Amino acid sequence: MNPKSSSGSLQRKSSIWLSLSALLGCLWFPSTAEAHVKWFSKYSYADQPLDLMEVLTPSFYLLLGLSIIVIISLTLLEEKIIKISWVSRIDQWFGSRSEHILYVMRIGVGVTLVWSWQADKVFAPELATSTGWVIWLELAVAFLLVFRKTIRLAGVGILILYGVSISIFGFFHMLDYLLIAGVGWFFIAIQSKNPKIKITALPAVYATLGFCLIWLGIEKLVYPSWAKLLLQEHPVLALGVEHDFFVTAAALIEISLGFMILVCLQERLLALIITLVFVLTTLVFGKEEVVGHTLIHTVLIVFLFAGAGSATPPLHWIKNVKLRLPATALAFVVLLATLMVPYIYGSSVLYSVSNKKPTDVHEMKIEVKSREEAPRLAISLHKDPVKGWNIELITENFTFAPASAGHDPVEGEGHAHLMINGEKVARLYDRWYHIPNLPIGKHDVVVTLNANNHAGLAVDGKAIKAETQIEVLAPSK
Repeated sequence: MNPKSSSGSLQRKSSIWLSLSALLGCLWFPSTAEAHVKWFSKYSYADQPLDLMEVLTPSFYLLLGLSIIVIISLTLLEEKIIKISWVSRIDQWFGSRSEHILYVMRIGVGVTLVWSWQADKVFAPELATSTGWVIWLELAVAFLLVFRKTIRLAGVGILILYGVSISIFGFFHMLDYLLIAGVGWFFIAIQSKNPKIKITALPAVYATLGFCLIWLGIEKLVYPSWAKLLLQEHPVLALGVEHDFFVTAAALIEISLGFMILVCLQERLLALIITLVFVLTTLVFGKEEVVGHTLIHTVLIVFLFAGAGSATPPLHWIKNVKLRLPATALAFVVLLATLMVPYIYGSSVLYSVSNKKPTDVHEMKIEVKSREEAPRLAISLHKDPVKGWNIELITENFTFAPASAGHDPVEGEGHAHLMINGEKVARLYDRWYHIPNLPIGKHDVVVTLNANNHAGLAVDGKAIKAETQIEVLAPSK
């Protein structure tokens, strides 16, 4: 045997397994952070989002670079990985069942619709509605999916449901669920006799699923406090990693997964691993997570069976692998930037609108009944050794109750609101909060205690609050 040939073969195999390990590791690390944050955390568009410069931290750039390296590696070794015996057997086994994709979609979407109907939701756990005809339309669409001749009509019904949901929950919010529109188009296109229309069925669901994962990953970057609240309630999710870094890592990995699905990179192997990862999240979040992700599981199973379909996956138009590598990296960065800018702009608009409402419950006050047992608040600032400041809340007769946020007031419990220079920055559900870098100058910091329904607590008409000031003399390095 030629030693050089043996050594080269060993190096190729090592590279393949290293690449596979990177894929598995990247998927496993954020597995418990892949749940839709809005389903399990208290969120509000009245919370101040981070701006672009606050998102672009050194950790972001580091993890972005690692994401690009992994994606390039998987692109380079794509054909070699599929030739691994067990990967090839998996690919062939699922590929032989591609004829069942329509049944899978009908069953998965039907189950989602029936669950939504009985729970007074629109496709997802947090999209609750009291509009009766919308709920009954869901049941009607589920019924239409039973019969092959009415599948296209069901697709039209799903698109109508998505349009109505935009009018109820807002366009920005419903971009989280663009997959619904993709599924609606799938049922319309898959039954078309026009091959040019029919071929768009699978790309529509893959593209919208990829978009949703990228969009939700950007959400974690712009609203990290929502995800960190979830980590505070379930510390095991962070795997011992510092929360800020974990949220950024989870965001970049979710964005990478969305991109890989969108361009059909690693196809069935990727879909299989993501499906298994989503199943693992049920160990923490239980039945609601399973039900909420049924639509995503359905599309991933279709991905397993059909692969990229008959359409040529994006970037595979570039036959030369050496040219495809920089094109893939560039496409990833451009797509991320293209979606991040409108997300940050949209979130800032929603923040401004939400905080200008004159009847906002945040402006209400609840008088504490017992003056002697009234909650007390003091704050202490600590310079962070890396950047910014850590604010410590010192309270008496008060219990932080993150799980009760938005519910009816209960005496002695609630949360706090943090304001800097008169603008609300965040809701605090714990004693500690990190304030990032601030511009040069003096900054007024005010913290108020608030009831579960966000109304401010007061004694003799005076808000229970604490104030301090941060003076920045020089820009942080």
